[in-house]
Amino acid sequence: MEHTKQLLRVAEIETVAPYVNRYRFTAAQGTPAPFLPGQFLCLYYEIDGATAVRPYSIASSPKEAAQGGYYDLFIHVGGSFTSRWLGRHITVGDTVMASHPLGEFCICPQTPQKIVGISGGMSVTPLRSMVRSIVDESTDREITLFCGWDTSREVLFREEFMQLARECSRVHVQFSLVQDPQPGDKQGYFTSQDILRETDAHAAAYYLCGPQEMYHSLHDGLIAGGVTSERYHQEIPGELHSPDYATAPAEQYPLTIQTDSGSITVTANANESVLVALERAGLSPRAYCRSGSCGFCRSLLLEGQVWTDPGRAKPPENSVFHPCCSFPRSALTVALPK
Repeated sequence: MEHTKQLLRVAEIETVAPYVNRYRFTAAQGTPAPFLPGQFLCLYYEIDGATAVRPYSIASSPKEAAQGGYYDLFIHVGGSFTSRWLGRHITVGDTVMASHPLGEFCICPQTPQKIVGISGGMSVTPLRSMVRSIVDESTDREITLFCGWDTSREVLFREEFMQLARECSRVHVQFSLVQDPQPGDKQGYFTSQDILRETDAHAAAYYLCGPQEMYHSLHDGLIAGGVTSERYHQEIPGELHSPDYATAPAEQYPLTIQTDSGSITVTANANESVLVALERAGLSPRAYCRSGSCGFCRSLLLEGQVWTDPGRAKPPENSVFHPCCSFPRSALTVALPK
């Protein structure tokens, strides 16, 4: 059966760290769609008549979905508007529409035997799925984790990862903290030299999930150390919430959307992506990753100027642009994909 969307029910909610909740979702109908360790789901929010979509990595293993019938998602409910809304309004027993599992940041049949997982902060969640899939023998791979955090109060999965490493000889884990490291932790951030010294750059697959600053600091050193492009994987970056230039507090532009039945004009704020403006206007453009990676939201820019984050997508080319990581710089006219 091909799963494109699925209706999930909230079975459990547990606060695991400041502003971080674990949400256990079960299938409201049938069984959860199968997935590969490291993939993500999109949750569809209905807020004040508008539909928004946000991606979240699955932190549980495929076996837990197949046999236990659930997905675990760890969500920072103090983050973006939609996540805060989830934390305030979603309770046990509620149902939420979700996508089928998506993404190429995952363990697949072609993945080498040895895996290196490198995380910064909350982005560790897809690596938890990989670790649990190794421990419950969904896969026979071996993983070495390098988990970095700023402060000890933010750390997730320390005790769990250390316990799993004691139970399974194919799991190895190291932690680094900028503040208050425990004995055995590295103080500060892991460097490419730290990671290469403990891993096999010519055989392992490297999975990086964290902020852009972490990617920038490690990329050149790992590649120079022998990690090839086909074995180098970065998780899609998170949603871009504002451009990297200053906007006036009340700076707005008219946004005209052409449809089969005519056109609609709404208001777009200069400090919000075109995708958010479309959602805020009550439209539901197709979107998944919200970071310029998947390409599902690509639309036509018929008139006007946008700024597109160069680290995520190309500037408009032949009128095609990514609303998820583009911000209005003038009045716009766009046509959404069918």
